[in-house]
Order: sequence, then C-alpha cells, then structure tokens
Amino acid sequence: MSSSSNNPNPLLEVNIFSRFFHCWLSSLITKSHKQGTLHLDDLYDLPDFLKSTSLTDKLEENWLNEIKRCPQNPNLIRVTLRTMGWKLILFGLLLIPLESLNIVQPLLVIYFMKFFEPCSTMLSWQAWLAVLTIIIVLLCINLIFHQYVFRTVLCGVQMRLAYSGLIFRKVLRLSSHTMNNLSSGEITNLLANDANKIEQVHYFLNYLWVAPLQIIVVVFLLWHFVKYITFIAIGYTLVLLLMQPLFSRLFLHLRSEVLKITDERIKIMSEIIKSMRIIKMYCWESAFERKIYHIRTREIIKTILYMMCTCIETVLSHSYISIIFLMMYGIMWLFNMKFDTRIFTLSYVLVNYIRQSCINYFNFAIRDLLNYIAAQKRIRKFLLLNESERDNRLLSTSCNDIVEINKIDEKISQVICNLKQAQWEKNGKFSLKNIIFDAYPGDLICIIGPVGSGKSSLLQTLTGEITYFDGKVRLYGSFCYVPQESWIVSSSIKSNIFNKIPP
Repeated sequence: MSSSSNNPNPLLEVNIFSRFFHCWLSSLITKSHKQGTLHLDDLYDLPDFLKSTSLTDKLEENWLNEIKRCPQNPNLIRVTLRTMGWKLILFGLLLIPLESLNIVQPLLVIYFMKFFEPCSTMLSWQAWLAVLTIIIVLLCINLIFHQYVFRTVLCGVQMRLAYSGLIFRKVLRLSSHTMNNLSSGEITNLLANDANKIEQVHYFLNYLWVAPLQIIVVVFLLWHFVKYITFIAIGYTLVLLLMQPLFSRLFLHLRSEVLKITDERIKIMSEIIKSMRIIKMYCWESAFERKIYHIRTREIIKTILYMMCTCIETVLSHSYISIIFLMMYGIMWLFNMKFDTRIFTLSYVLVNYIRQSCINYFNFAIRDLLNYIAAQKRIRKFLLLNESERDNRLLSTSCNDIVEINKIDEKISQVICNLKQAQWEKNGKFSLKNIIFDAYPGDLICIIGPVGSGKSSLLQTLTGEITYFDGKVRLYGSFCYVPQESWIVSSSIKSNIFNKIPP
C-alpha cells in the first residue's frame, strides 16, 4: 500500500512492532520538540484505509438500499450494522484474554501471600516466580487493553465521521421548502450531539455480553473461597443490575425531552436573529424574552432531573464496594466466622472488579446504547425529509415521462410546462393546478398575482424544488434563476456573478 502524496504516512511501511507500540510517531514527536509546535505541513497524510469517504459512501449506499427495501419504515440501526460488519465484535474478542488475566491476577497475589505466613513452606524461587508472573500478567493486561481501546475508538471515530458525512450530503439534497422549515441550529445539533452518540456507543458496547460472563466466573470463585457469604454480593449486584433498566428508560425519556426542548430553543433563537430588525421595529423584545426564558426554564428543569438521576446512579456505583463489605463482614462477625487476610484480599479485588466491569461498564453500555437509539431516531427523521427533485425534472424530465436528453439539439433553448398539480404539502390547501405554457428565447412572460398566490412556487416548480409534483416540465438548454433573497459573498462583483467564493 503506497501513498502518492507529498508527506506519505510511515504507517504504511513500518513493521508490526512499530505499529503495535506506535514507534512510527517518534520522528513527528522529535520535530515537535525541536520546533516547539507542529504545523499543518508537518503532519502525515491520512492513509486511504482511514479516510471517511469510502465508509460514508458505503453507509449512504446501504441507507438508500434500506429505503428501497423498507420505504415505510427504514431502519438506521440495521444500516449501521450492515456498514460496520463484525468489526466491533471482533475487537470485543480482545476482552476475553483481558478479563481472564484480570481474574488470574488476584489468584496469583493470594498465592504469593503464602510466602509471608508463619512457618511457610514456599521456597524463595517460587515466590520470585510468582512475582515475575504477576508483573507479566499486568504488562499483558495493559498491552491488550491499549489495543482494544485504540481500535474501538478508531472504529467509533470513523463511524461518527460517516454519520456526519451522511447528514452533510443530505443537507445538500434538501428541497428549499424543507430548508425553510429547518433551522441551521437543528443541523448543527445533529452533527455536534447526535452523530457523536454512535462513537460513544462503541466504547462499552461489548460489555453487554462480557459482563454476564464475568459475573458467572467471579461468583464461582467467591463461592469456592467464602461459600454462602457470596449470596450477599450476588444479591446486591443483581439489585443494581435490575435497577439499571429503570434508570435507563428514565434517562432515555429525560434525554429525549431535553433534546426536543433544545431544538425548539435553537430554532426560535435562529428565527429571532434572522428577524431582529422586525422585532426591534415593533418593540417585541420583551415578548420574545419571556418566551425564551420560559423555554430555557423547561430545558434547565429537565436537565436537572437528568443530572439528579445520574448522581443517584453514580452514588450507588461508588458505594458498591463499601456496602458489599459492610454486609459481608457484618454477617461474618455475627456468626463468628474466621477472618482470613488472603480471602479479604481476593474478595476485595474481585468485588472491585465486578464494580468496574459489571456495574460501571455495563451501565455505561446500556446508557450509551439508549442515547444512541434516541439520537438515531432524530437522524433517521432528518434523513427522510423531502429532497429537491431537480435531478428528476431539471433536465426535461417528469416522474412519469423521461426523455433522452442526448437526442435533443443543445442549441435549442425552450421551456415546456404542462403542470397538472403541484403542492408543498400533500393534501394541503395550497395547490398549483393546470398551468400550461411554452417559452422560447426572446419571450417575455409576466406572472401577476397577489402575495401568496403562487408566483414563486411556480418558478420553484420549474426548478424542481416543490415537494409534490404531477405533470410534465421540460427545460432545454441553459437557464438562470434569480431568487428573491440575494446571497452575496464578501468578494468582487465578478466572483459573485460566477458564484466563486474567494480562498
């Protein structure tokens, strides 16, 4: 795999050791120390397999195929799984040796503790071997965990960029009617918040199947060492796990409410900023201030409820070990059971291990998954918005009659309009009906009517912007459409005429 760019990435040619420990970045780090900073030209070019374009193309293709397969109810989650494949599950297989070593480590520790017992029969070389094994196990745990996190985060970032690219491409295809009903703040919210949820769900998703396996193994070990006391840890753990679905549903509801109110606030703020002159002319500042204050108050209240639930979940998680040991050793003291330092060490490590992997990570996985489900519903709703049909009509086409453009003489310019019906909303009150005319070079056609009669809608019908269309519109040759609202960039008149934005 090679690169034809000016600053090729050394990742393409390094060996496995350098890839594993990221030694190929040493030259870039050295240059940063010498220069004091890194410039854009100093950075390596992105390898082709890490570029988001191909993944965005694949995601878009799968989404379009999903719309064809299920036009009434396309599923974005199914599209995402089809795009990702088994990559995330394969990365999750790294957790099997990782979590196995996490369980082996405390067993090695209590074996090593025998060396310090009075009248111990353990030889010195056995103790040194146990210490060396513990060090190697810790090293392997860190190396495997690093690779898992690195590959999982990389996969999540790629999917987030693919989602962002899919949203951006959809924005370019939206009809003008849809854009008028959609604020820029809502699009920004989709890109900044909702698209980010697909990345976050990658981090802990594999613990949905790893955590139950961990609980079974830990319960077996605790039963082997502390017998019936294990039921205390099992019972409290199951109580917290059963409470998690209730918290998750509450989180999902509150999160959806917060996002809904945030969209409403952003949309109103965008309209206020666009219409600031009118608001000041009619002295409507106080009325809009009260409206924004009311919306912001609702948003803050919902956010406070969401954070309160998060705090309760955090308190239960952080107090897990203390409550477990309070109950375990309270029962042991009540029944005069023998207290063993090795059992205490093993129990503490395993219970802490359950708290981290099964309570925290499992809860994070459910929470992030529910947040993603709520976010993908919003993204799916956006992706199903009406698009401009200029590609179907502008080149002398209609939905029912497609002509071959190559057979038409390019020197002939004309407009043929045989409009049966055109509407912005299906079964709406407004409708253009039975408009028939032909236009040739040199013709001057005036459309006269009061405000709201459909003059602009007729022009947008010719350009393919109107939502619901029935009839035949053919445009031959080159045409220019001058909108009512000017769009001028900060540049010369020539650049504005040719629609060129200066670099």
